[in-house]
Amino acid sequence: MKLAVDQHRVSRILLDFDLTIEFDDGATVSFSEVVIDDLTVDEDNQFEGLRAFAALHGLVCEDVDYDRSGVLRMAFAGGHTVVARPRDEVESWEYCAADGSTVLCGPDGAVESWPAPEHPSTEGPTVEGLPSIGATVVRLSTGDEPAVEFSDGTKLLFDLPLDSGYLVLRESVTSSSSSEEGDEARGDWVVELSSGHVIFYRPRTV
Repeated sequence: MKLAVDQHRVSRILLDFDLTIEFDDGATVSFSEVVIDDLTVDEDNQFEGLRAFAALHGLVCEDVDYDRSGVLRMAFAGGHTVVARPRDEVESWEYCAADGSTVLCGPDGAVESWPAPEHPSTEGPTVEGLPSIGATVVRLSTGDEPAVEFSDGTKLLFDLPLDSGYLVLRESVTSSSSSEEGDEARGDWVVELSSGHVIFYRPRTV
């Protein structure tokens, strides 16, 4: 059985609680455990997985299918392969089309699907902004529109060095300031996280 992402280009790779491939039509495929080429990725090595998945950016998905047992196989240009198998107690993978229709592999390989919702979610997008103290980093992304996203709905639009991901994701903001006090539009931003990692950032759109 097919998913409608073949012949579509990988636009971004995202990491929050799962690793996600985003395609140029807005569709996504998320994984809790997956094998990319010869590397098995799960909760214990997600940052290594993010670096491996970053190699898919810009590539076209040449083929994708899943079988009745819930095994998902994807093939990309350049010979890269992604395989996700069912897990015993949690979801293994989830496909979400741009219209919101969904296919997922639940525990023990139970594949379920839902049509697009009649009333799509109206959740607002994150916007570039200086995060508030106490906000948590909830998502990292690399690719066409890389960003570091925070729980207060703000994001910083830059490609975080992937080796620093473990110092950033799920960390909270302990200090947040602009070099031009009282004028965020003109100054550079400095954001310090609970890990001690400091982000120096020049805003693009404020």
